[in-house]
Amino acid sequence: MPNNDVRSRNRTYKRKKNAAKTRRILWGVIIVTVAILIILKIWEVDFNSIKRSITQGSQNVVSSSAENIYPYSLDSAKIFDITPQNDKLNIMTDISCMIFNPTTGNVDYTFNHGFSNPVLKTAGNYFFVFDQGNDRVRLDNLSENIYETNFENSVLCADLSKTGTVIYAVKGKDTKCELYVINKSLKKELKYKVNDGYIVSVAIDESGKRCAFATINSKNAKLITTIHTINIGDKKERAEFNLEETNILDLHYCEKDLFVIGDNCVSRVTSQKRLKEIFKIGEVNTCCFNYTKYGELVYVYSKYSSANENYLTYINSVGKIKTTVELKQKPKYVSSSSNEMTVLFTDKVITYSLTDGTVKYTAECDDSVSAIHKLSTKCFICRHQVIDVLEMKQKEKK
Repeated sequence: MPNNDVRSRNRTYKRKKNAAKTRRILWGVIIVTVAILIILKIWEVDFNSIKRSITQGSQNVVSSSAENIYPYSLDSAKIFDITPQNDKLNIMTDISCMIFNPTTGNVDYTFNHGFSNPVLKTAGNYFFVFDQGNDRVRLDNLSENIYETNFENSVLCADLSKTGTVIYAVKGKDTKCELYVINKSLKKELKYKVNDGYIVSVAIDESGKRCAFATINSKNAKLITTIHTINIGDKKERAEFNLEETNILDLHYCEKDLFVIGDNCVSRVTSQKRLKEIFKIGEVNTCCFNYTKYGELVYVYSKYSSANENYLTYINSVGKIKTTVELKQKPKYVSSSSNEMTVLFTDKVITYSLTDGTVKYTAECDDSVSAIHKLSTKCFICRHQVIDVLEMKQKEKK
């Protein structure tokens, strides 16, 4: 080590005070070392970044500038999910989960999950990963593990609140399914047996107090989906709503109310008791959707499955359609940040205003891009095993 060499030379210097040549070499080494340390301090070099850049070859350029971090290669065969979490990106691959700082290029926190079918849920400063179809789960925050455990049976679906409370459904022992809610200390706050169908989706609100789940069953040769609502502390459901001939894609709370997204409809449950249709069953064909940081819905649909014309809509917290943009081609992915909606097509990316639908930014891309997320002024894209930054051009005002 350099420090050992210096100490060794110091001892040699003391033993041979009359060796002028050694004295000159020693002082020369000290001066050079101090100069290097001063330069590194000024530029604040990240030694982990240097190591990563060596292992990743020529794709990364070592620099203090964020622009030189990308493209950033992941040590993985497949990216399963990439989700903005605060000002970071939560990236789940087939091997690991990581909290990635897109500004510095540093991995702030990571672990290997070892799950065969991992599913990621994020809320606030927490994220929950479960092995769907198996019983292994874990809860983490942005810097450490909270717990890692095995549930009593195979997990079908789960959701997470900002308090770290988890709702999940498992196969029942003497019923079709069982619904549980546990806090971050693994204390059970709700256990509810379900026998009128199989649970296909669950949701919990930000506070961890309001819950919803969807079951599927057949009746008179028809597919029946039922939405159920229940609160922590209740012994029975608040309400249930039957929806015929639709498949539930997601349940999601926005403040106190629940969005219900089907493959051919969108509804909203208010106060856990009343169902209000936004798009009636059969009126739309769901293409893709996402949520704003406030839980509002950004939804892309067509009027029938083979239509080239698609429509991008922003639906606010009270279920009102505030913005609609006609899209000339079918998009692959949609996301939202700040006051914007960003849509990924096969050959381009377009950012629209959330409030009036005007085009704000555009960029070209290729079909290898699978997901996009805009954080602040930068648009981060995912392609294969790489995270990259897409240069967006501001739309000129006419």
